[in-house]
Amino acid sequence: MTLRCELNVNGGTRRILLVGKEEETHEHLALRLTAAILFFDLEPALEAGPDDPALADIGFLPDLLAPDGTGGVAVWVECGNVANNKLIKVARRVKQGRLVVLKEDEDGGRRQREVIKKEIRNGERIEVWAWPKADFVRWNAALRESNYVYGEASGRSLNLVLNETAFSVDLTAC
Repeated sequence: MTLRCELNVNGGTRRILLVGKEEETHEHLALRLTAAILFFDLEPALEAGPDDPALADIGFLPDLLAPDGTGGVAVWVECGNVANNKLIKVARRVKQGRLVVLKEDEDGGRRQREVIKKEIRNGERIEVWAWPKADFVRWNAALRESNYVYGEASGRSLNLVLNETAFSVDLTAC
């Protein structure tokens, strides 16, 4: 599955291509697009690979990476389900950057937060953001193979139009 997107966000324009891996669901790609919009101003890498210098000693790949400009990680984003083992190791190895997990709904976000509290030392560093369930269902349904996004994103807030569907959403910090 592939999503072609023209993003006009916060006064900037960028065309992106999100190519889903075999195991990625449509919902996962919808979350990856959310991350690309939320961190639009940081010019994130949507397909960071093992040769990326910011990932040299980490051993894992993110769903989205915003470099810090000095060879490190400004923001590491995971979307949907993420293994605790991966979060534990990434949290230990990414010392300065933000770690964000995006979830499809608030129940999933709260469950993720509880697991992080129990199993990850210094887990408070990991931010868990969740869509309100009904809004994510609309977001996912509005996606097509070719997409046009216009609007603004700031922090956890989205105020934009995806294709012909308007969204004014604040993701919940869990």
